[in-house]
Amino acid sequence: MARILNIIAIFVALSVLTSCATYQLGTPGNSESFKTVYVKPVRNDSTFPMLKATLTASLRKSIQESGFLSNASEGEADTILETRVVSVKRDIAAVSSIDVGRGRKYELEFETLCTLYQSEDGQMKPLFTDRRVIAKQDIFADSGQINAEHQAGPEIARKIARRISESVLDTW
Repeated sequence: MARILNIIAIFVALSVLTSCATYQLGTPGNSESFKTVYVKPVRNDSTFPMLKATLTASLRKSIQESGFLSNASEGEADTILETRVVSVKRDIAAVSSIDVGRGRKYELEFETLCTLYQSEDGQMKPLFTDRRVIAKQDIFADSGQINAEHQAGPEIARKIARRISESVLDTW
């Protein structure tokens, strides 16, 4: 009886140890075909002002923090990422209790299109073209909508950048 219990205990221990053998700490992603990315300055075709510089910087930081890819100059990078902010939609999410016609909380929805190119034999081959990435952000406009949007700009840029870098990494 003791021998059977020992065999069962060894079998259970081996099962537990082998099930953890392929576990990897960190976010999923595997970019075996490239390791470096050049992030072109973002093109802003939307009505949201001053998004270009903060989004470009946030995108580069988000890619660097992923742990799978690193930033490089245009001539040294394996891939080139182009991003274009196409539009921003503003919807009233909550109205003021004093004036029902005035919005108190707005939901901003940003639509971006991303294209990733990979250099092969001196030619730029697209890995994906115009991939649509949507990011939403709520803002409170108690002191005025324009001022609230301006103050929320860095947080909005971080959220969009996180979504874009996840989209790039999810390909692999």
